[in-house]
Amino acid sequence: MYVCVGCQREMRCDKNGVGADFGHGHVYPGDRYRCPECGSQILATIGTPISDPGYNTQEEYLKIRQPSDIRKEKQ
Repeated sequence: MYVCVGCQREMRCDKNGVGADFGHGHVYPGDRYRCPECGSQILATIGTPISDPGYNTQEEYLKIRQPSDIRKEKQ
C-alpha cells in the first residue's frame, strides 16, 4: 500500500505498464499511483531494470532526468 504523506490517504493505481527510462534502453517497469485527494503521483517500480532499447514492453515511459541534465537546465 502507498500512502500520500500530505493527505494521509491511500494512493490508488491509475496506470499499469509505466517504465522509468534511465536512457539507452535501461528501463525499470512499474505502475503509477495517484492520490485521490490531491492528485500527487508516484511510480512504483520493480527493483530490477530490464533491457528495452526499442521501448516496446511498456505502455508509457517516463524519461528520468539525470543530475547533469538538471545542472544544464539551471544555466
